Amino acid sequence: MGNLFGSTKYTESESEKQLRLDREKKLADEKAEQERLAAEEEKRKKRFAKGMIGMRSLFSRAGGRGFYAEGKEIE
Repeated sequence: MGNLFGSTKYTESESEKQLRLDREKKLADEKAEQERLAAEEEKRKKRFAKGMIGMRSLFSRAGGRGFYAEGKEIE
């Protein structure tokens, strides 16, 4: 049989609450990192399509070192 006066409400302990918050923060950090990597990859694809980077780029030196190294000018 059950409780005649209704069920007891679940109360989250401090350790369970901290674990849940840590898990949520970790997931948010992983999602932000994944979005950053996706944006960086998209930028690289666009630059490759323009011919700014790559072995046959107009901005490259012999051997593929490149005139620009991902936004940094090489002297």
